[in-house]
Formats: sequence, structure tokens, C-alpha cells
Amino acid sequence: MHIPPYYKKAGWQKFFAGMFIGGVIAYAIFLFMYGTHFENWIEENLMLRDEIRDLKDRAETLNKDKEELNEKRKEQLVIQSVEIVFLNESKLLSQNLTDRLSIYKLRELAKEQIHDVIGKDVSSVADNERLIIKSLESKIYRVDEFTYELEVERLIISPKLTVSLQIKITKN
Repeated sequence: MHIPPYYKKAGWQKFFAGMFIGGVIAYAIFLFMYGTHFENWIEENLMLRDEIRDLKDRAETLNKDKEELNEKRKEQLVIQSVEIVFLNESKLLSQNLTDRLSIYKLRELAKEQIHDVIGKDVSSVADNERLIIKSLESKIYRVDEFTYELEVERLIISPKLTVSLQIKITKN
């Protein structure tokens, strides 16, 4: 079997030359596009790596600062919550002198009176304990048609400020 000698004809030579040159040009365009894309990808990758490194450094610094602040905060305890305890609550309820809703409202009024101590240092609250006692005892609390006075029996100053009170009904 014999392959015809197309390479000798000018038409076929131009066709094969055009295919070869077209393939070379297409490959050059492909390399240029791929190279440009790869270069942009590498540049973006390096920028993102730098940004990640910066963010990790910032996070590490912030965590160290947070730990230092937590250690300082532990040294200086702060008031986190206030608890009001009525010592004669059960006695007043059993004698039907007041109801649970009035006790609840009275507790909320007392908490409102001293809510400013939340977030303060325990030491500064301890220095001003007389002020807290006077602010609770000097006010007359009105709930519904009853008027109440509170007398502080015990004040426990810790991260949870506990105030033990006696309820006195002054006016029916």
C-alpha cells in the first residue's frame, strides 16, 4: 500500500503549515493566558497568606491582652449580681399581711435602688457599705396601697452582693 505524497502539493503544504503555525500560536496564547492567571493566583495567594499571618498575630496579641486583663480582673473582683433576701417573708405571707406579687415588686424596687453597684470593684463597694445600707433604709417603698420600709440585717459583699432585709409595713 502506498501513501499518496501530499506533502509535495502546494495546497496541502499551505494547509499543514497553517495548522502547524495555528497550533503554535494557540499554544502560545494558552501559555500566556495560563501564565497570567497563574501569576494572579500566586499574587492573591501571597496577599491572603500575609493577611492571615497578620490576623493570627493580632489575635495572639489580643488573647495575651485578654489574659492579662483577666488576671488583673481576678485580682480586683467585681460585683456581678445582686440578691435580695427578705428574712420575714414567710411570716408576712403566712399572716396574710402581704402577697407574693407585692413581695416580688418590693424586691425589684430594692434591686433598682442598688443596681448601680453591678460592675463595681468589691473593695469600693465595701468602702461604701454604709451608703448602700442608708439608701435602702431611708426610702419608703410603695406597692399597691401598702407602704413598706426595709431594714438591713446583713450585707454580704462578694461577687454576688447579698442583702438580707426585714420588711416593715408602715401603712395599710
